Amino acid sequence: MQDDEKEVRMPTLHGKTVTDRAEQAGDKTHAQIARRLNVKQSTVSRLLSGTTAPSLGTLLAIKGAYGIPLDDLVVEDAPAPAEAGAEAAR
Repeated sequence: MQDDEKEVRMPTLHGKTVTDRAEQAGDKTHAQIARRLNVKQSTVSRLLSGTTAPSLGTLLAIKGAYGIPLDDLVVEDAPAPAEAGAEAAR
């Protein structure tokens, strides 16, 4: 693979960390997480499944809502999600 053909890799949300902390806070469903973060339920589903990359705003909302350090929220070296910009359309 040539340098200009490198696969783009973006951080993805560490879904297990988020769901574990959400459950501790009493949020057991995607709808409850979405309400706490003030995003659509479909956004939460895409983020937790890894199909959409989280925006900085969403990462900060999760950090604020559940007290998870930013370093613990993302998994680096994951392939770029097919819908990398889809979350912005929330």
